[in-house]
Amino acid sequence: MKKTNIISKEDFENILSVLNSYPDGIVVLDYSKVVIYANTAAEFLFCFGSSLLIGNKLEVNFRLGETIEFECNNKVLEIKASSTIWNYKNAILLSIRDITARKKREKTLLESEERYALAMQGSNDGLWDWNLIKNEIYFSERWKSIIGYDVDEISSSPEEWFSRIHPEDISMVKSAISAHMEGITHLLEIEYRILHKDGTYRWILCRGVAVFDKNGKVCRLTGSQTDITERKETEKNLEKALIDLKFALASEKVLLDELDKRNKELVELSITDGLTGLYNHRFLQERLEFEFKRIKRYGGNLSCIMIDIDHFKQLNDNFGHQCGDFVLREIAQILRKSSREVDICGRYGGEEFLILTSVCLEDTLQFATKLHTAIENYIFKFEDKSIHVTVSIGIADYRPDIKNRHEFIERADMALYQAKEDGRNLIRVWKEKPDDTSLSINHIGILELKKQFVDLSRQMRATYLEYTNALVKAVDAKDPYTKQHSQNVSVISVEIAKSLNLNENDIEVIKYAALLHDIGKIAVSEAILTKNDRLTKDEYEILKKHPIIGANILKDIKFLEKEIPIILHHHERFDGNGYPYGLKGREIPLGARIIAIADAFDAMISGRGYKKSISLEDTLKEIKMASGTQFAPEIVNKFIEVLEKNSTLIKNIYEST
Repeated sequence: MKKTNIISKEDFENILSVLNSYPDGIVVLDYSKVVIYANTAAEFLFCFGSSLLIGNKLEVNFRLGETIEFECNNKVLEIKASSTIWNYKNAILLSIRDITARKKREKTLLESEERYALAMQGSNDGLWDWNLIKNEIYFSERWKSIIGYDVDEISSSPEEWFSRIHPEDISMVKSAISAHMEGITHLLEIEYRILHKDGTYRWILCRGVAVFDKNGKVCRLTGSQTDITERKETEKNLEKALIDLKFALASEKVLLDELDKRNKELVELSITDGLTGLYNHRFLQERLEFEFKRIKRYGGNLSCIMIDIDHFKQLNDNFGHQCGDFVLREIAQILRKSSREVDICGRYGGEEFLILTSVCLEDTLQFATKLHTAIENYIFKFEDKSIHVTVSIGIADYRPDIKNRHEFIERADMALYQAKEDGRNLIRVWKEKPDDTSLSINHIGILELKKQFVDLSRQMRATYLEYTNALVKAVDAKDPYTKQHSQNVSVISVEIAKSLNLNENDIEVIKYAALLHDIGKIAVSEAILTKNDRLTKDEYEILKKHPIIGANILKDIKFLEKEIPIILHHHERFDGNGYPYGLKGREIPLGARIIAIADAFDAMISGRGYKKSISLEDTLKEIKMASGTQFAPEIVNKFIEVLEKNSTLIKNIYEST
């Protein structure tokens, strides 16, 4: 009897039963894409009953032998198309699988990688990215510097990494990487030793994650490495101490007490900056939140001091990152020694430090001045170098209108920014911006003179100096009582600056700032400048505008950017009662503090229309009496010292004029 390929009805029903119980969708189409058959899973995936699906054309674009992804009813379906025979006719078989969950996982992983990359940019970790297809690894500059190498000293070969791993650790590292690539571990996280350029081994914490292609195969490994050598040494010391403790202590109570102490030390490590030993950024934020809520509820004093090292990038570029780390540690020591136990000192990030103190604003400013002076006078000795470092400081005190800790820090940061904008090496306190008051000022004269200075800036500096002297003489000529005043102030200021051992560049800045300190008077009425009687209140308010006018005239001249803050603030008082902004102490630029004394000295010696000149002895007596109020005490002392060492200075100045 001849065999046939016709299957029985019973067998066909059994096949359909199997297909209907299959978890993936099965759809059979004719070559016009009309559905001939759909199993239960397919009906569920397409959200149609069999009556709506079978007999209708399936609007899905595909090619035989290919796999596509198709979105339907908030699902992502993977569809594979192949040829088949159905009812003895050529047909198309679609195998359909729901991959929505997998796609979501891939998207989540991609977002996680992006966040990770952004976070790494702000960290101090070394980054690596291993392209498994090309078998090349990208090593970041920080990755290389952790083991002592420059950018161009390490290639992209994986051997650059694995050949430096300690022989006792290499097997463990490779096993961990393999386990992660095989999906056994969710994340790659290992600690191992790696050879430094200096021949020592550094402990490294390596974290990474595998990246899969659309076929589920690992194509990349990417991650970071952190130098944990210091932490390992600490752990080693703690472990040794604990072992020694077990043998040394007979009493169980004493042993438990010591264990508790060690645990506290570990807690301390978690809130401490590893480089400086001060509190870290996370702890500062948490403590500030606590202190802010406390002060908001119960009242009291709270001030925030932000400290930034001036030109820190330049210091790193000139002397290396090890020197930069040394400076950070030394400044941390100065902050620790200068602060009270109740003050909260921490490294806020990079070259910035933050201090929270529970004293009033005036005491906070005194404290900040003490810190500023200590750092400015400190000699940072690194290897065979002696380095001078300055800092800019911003201060904000708690006020009821502050809504949250973020606004509190922002005010301190704004004050710090102002200190840097005004020339660095300064202290600034956050203040409300005052409303501008309109006074009777010769605005046309301001604009004309401003144009002269802008034109002047395009010439060589030598030509500028020649014209500067002419302009200064023009200002002095408006008032017969102030003839040669600017030149006198400049000569005296230079002598004071020299006695302070300032460098030649700073002395030159003070010299020209002194020559130009009254340039703003060009806009003040001659009647006010030459008046024989005391000025009225309105007249005095107009005169007080001349520092702002002078700074505004000169602000577009690039090579006078250092002189402008000095000119702007030469009438500020040490006690904060000066003008135009009421700065006090070290908020006032050093050059302005020097010129303030030289300006007052020449005014008293030379006299004015409404006030006769006084003797040298009486002038010095007046200046000494104003030390600590109108004038900076250290500048007063240097000025007296200059006159004592150079007894002919005054004679030479005033006889020549």
